[in-house]
Amino acid sequence: MKTRMIISGLLTFFCAATWAQSPFDTLTESDLAEGEKLFRVHCARCHGIEGGGGEGSNLARAKLKYAPDDESLIKLLGEGIPGTGMPEIWTLDVQQATRVAAYVRTLGRLEEEEMPGDPERGALVYQTPGGCPACHIVAGHGSGIGPELTDVGDRRGLDYLRQSLLDPATAQSQTMGYQDYLTVRAKTSEGQVEGLRINEDAFSVQIRDVGGTVHSLRKDDLVEFEKVFGHSLMPEYGGELSARDLDDLISYLMSLRAEQ
Repeated sequence: MKTRMIISGLLTFFCAATWAQSPFDTLTESDLAEGEKLFRVHCARCHGIEGGGGEGSNLARAKLKYAPDDESLIKLLGEGIPGTGMPEIWTLDVQQATRVAAYVRTLGRLEEEEMPGDPERGALVYQTPGGCPACHIVAGHGSGIGPELTDVGDRRGLDYLRQSLLDPATAQSQTMGYQDYLTVRAKTSEGQVEGLRINEDAFSVQIRDVGGTVHSLRKDDLVEFEKVFGHSLMPEYGGELSARDLDDLISYLMSLRAEQ
């Protein structure tokens, strides 16, 4: 009953605000501050204090799977997502849900930054044989051992992108979900395998090496097994790229954004 009341109130709210492009257009900084407080009370336990994810999904991104527009994001707070761990937050009224939703939108918004180089030339640097596409995917092209970069410009700023090229281990350790890219080394009687851990349980471990091959190993057969924290399989490009190439490559990555 409470959920139906919230949805009904939302519809009334939208009809009264049809002149606005978004229900967030009339909100003030005070409204956003209130939205942040409510987020920390109702959402942070699952989604993280900064919205980066945990038990719940990462909200610090430009596009959300279940909320393609602002209205659907507000509605989602009242209804939840059936079949998932996202419940309806029936304690929020219409105004509170709107403030929380507006705050969530700010989590995935990067400040506009000036590109340090030429993104078109950077695309050529990116495509260098044996370079980035060997481990990363952009718009369906490349291999997938590393993070997909199709919309990395929406998610990462200039400083992070530069650090990820010069000191990838440090950049990776500062990223929510870095455990998805944990390097492991496993030694059997036939040799050693190093790569990303893609799955592990009490009896086995699956590792994807830098060539993309998946190795499924029984732990009983392992001579040694090491989880290498603070390490990245991505090479450091500081000594391999000129300053110009580095700036151009960063600019290309900054230009990669989701379709609006």
